Amino acid sequence: MRYIDSASRNTSDALGDWLASFNPQAVDALRWQTGYFSADGLAPLVPVIDELKTQDRLTNCVIGSNGGETGEPDIEALVSLVGAPRTNAKIGVVSFSAGLFHPKVYHFTRLDGTQAAYVGSANLTTPGISGMNIEAGLLLDSSAGDPDHVLTDVAAAIDAWFNGTRPGLSTVTSLADLAPLVAAGVLGVAPTPRTSQSSSTSSGAPTGKVGLKPLIKFPPVSVKGSTVPSVASPAAAPSALPSTGTVAASVGPLASSPRPPFPPYVLFAPGITTPTQGAAALTGSALAGSAAGLVIRLNRDSARHFSGGSGTANVSVPVATIGTMRFGVFQRKYQRPRAEFDLRMRYVSTSGGYEVSASSTNIMVYGYAPGESGHGDVRMVVPAAPARAIRDHAAAQGFHVPTANDPMILEWPTPTDPVFKATFIDPAEPLFATVDGMLTAASTGGVLVGQGACWLPTGVSPQW
Repeated sequence: MRYIDSASRNTSDALGDWLASFNPQAVDALRWQTGYFSADGLAPLVPVIDELKTQDRLTNCVIGSNGGETGEPDIEALVSLVGAPRTNAKIGVVSFSAGLFHPKVYHFTRLDGTQAAYVGSANLTTPGISGMNIEAGLLLDSSAGDPDHVLTDVAAAIDAWFNGTRPGLSTVTSLADLAPLVAAGVLGVAPTPRTSQSSSTSSGAPTGKVGLKPLIKFPPVSVKGSTVPSVASPAAAPSALPSTGTVAASVGPLASSPRPPFPPYVLFAPGITTPTQGAAALTGSALAGSAAGLVIRLNRDSARHFSGGSGTANVSVPVATIGTMRFGVFQRKYQRPRAEFDLRMRYVSTSGGYEVSASSTNIMVYGYAPGESGHGDVRMVVPAAPARAIRDHAAAQGFHVPTANDPMILEWPTPTDPVFKATFIDPAEPLFATVDGMLTAASTGGVLVGQGACWLPTGVSPQW
């Protein structure tokens, strides 16, 4: 038995760390009951659920929709992920007119007969699994000597929801069951809202409160190419596409899988010991909401070559995009995940587009290799030569030289066009105001993708 409490701010005390620790090939059954639920909370469980679906093994899920807060898209994602209808998959949604369905219990049965469970306060939501909320609970495992009969009782309590008829329970066997639940007010038509507390009042004055950040970052979940919106787009935020990303280990056409000690959303090509390149560096999964890429706010680091600075310029790559990547290994002092791509760069002004010679870039994961210090992050290199060529062109033509706080368009590679494309824009060109407004609206609406980025809708970037 082990007590975990995310107040420690240790990754190992987050529910998601424990959920992601199970070998999918070793799990015979998965059961859970959670008071609140979002599809993104499934992220650490996707490999296990996918294996259970393939083998038609038991997957029993009981989910609260207190006040009808659970969104239809979240349950739709769960139905698709578990493969319902199938013999050994059961989904129940519990909703009461008064009182809450409030348990948070997760139970695994292994093929060797041992059992493990979490009983505590963490819901199967992004804040619950990531450690962003302060949550506490007990971990029990019969393989570590915890009593089998207690773990059996945990499993039986979840199964009991499907044995007979219980008040407040609606069973979901297929997608056809969802519309009646929406009509009855059991499910919401919108996805479950992701809320975060602000450190400022409505007047903008600091509250003095300390904000919490996730201990683990998981990508949002997409199932078989269908996206699951995680935030309703504010009317004032045209760039705030559904923040849904993918967990590509289960959906990409190219084989890929996590590899300890790296986070489970960092997916590797099987057996490769060198960086992946081009189309082979893509899982085949799409970005959130069919986004074409990102709009990124330049900072001093990413704009360093435009200002004459030396060193390596990097763009921070949001975790929500990483499910599209299939990494190899960069063998140096630290063995870091790395994917390499061709890169096209251009400058757009009222006079048209100016494209510089193609170059190359890479996306690399830092801070997770054994012995490596620093915070875990993912970076993309902005190569010096093409950036300086754009700087020189803009200066020679009397245009604005890109600088920190300017927006940059970064179009994402696809299996049919595995090239990154970066566009820098003169402020006199109307496109500058368009994408700058997208970033501002996404920031105001609280739907930025990572720090200083928002989704790029298709059709915004000019043709190359």
